[in-house]
Amino acid sequence: MNSANVLKNFIVLEGLDGSGTTTQLKMISERFRNNGMKCFPTMEPTESSIGKLIRDALKKNISIDAKTMALLFASDRNEHLYGKEGIIRFIDHGYTAVSDRYLFSSIAYQSLSCGFEWVLGLNDFPLPEYLFFIDLSPEICQTRMKNRESRELFDEIEIQEKILINYKKGINYYADSGMKVFYLDGNEPPEMINEKIWNII
Repeated sequence: MNSANVLKNFIVLEGLDGSGTTTQLKMISERFRNNGMKCFPTMEPTESSIGKLIRDALKKNISIDAKTMALLFASDRNEHLYGKEGIIRFIDHGYTAVSDRYLFSSIAYQSLSCGFEWVLGLNDFPLPEYLFFIDLSPEICQTRMKNRESRELFDEIEIQEKILINYKKGINYYADSGMKVFYLDGNEPPEMINEKIWNII
């Protein structure tokens, strides 16, 4: 059993690139606002200096070692949680924080090169109260990403297939943590997925 703390009023959206997590972030935050509820929509990598460096590496504008990338993600996440404008501060002020990606992405992506246990050790962070994984095949995700301006570091289908396996391995690792995990069918229309998320939370 993993001993990580579960952070109340914290929701995380995960899935392969192209699965629709960013769409759901926008839809959920809009529903919170329409219902007069306070929501802090956010994402990883963040817009901080560390996050921008990560995005440059993902876009292949710069080349950095795989372990350096994993360390950058963990550093960005630490600030995302504990910084002056971080998740915990907003939760303490009565907001529900909703993040597009979190430590499960690090486990899924960085474990490819750095090893599962090593990446876990870097990411000893609180778990969300709710984790929603939008489950969609790598083939369909690839089709959705065809319209993107440029391809990123992990976009190839062979890599995405391995990432999907790592995602489920990582989520299963926290099976007894108290975090509430829901797998959603990414083939369904975004509105239907959003309705399911909203009904659960």
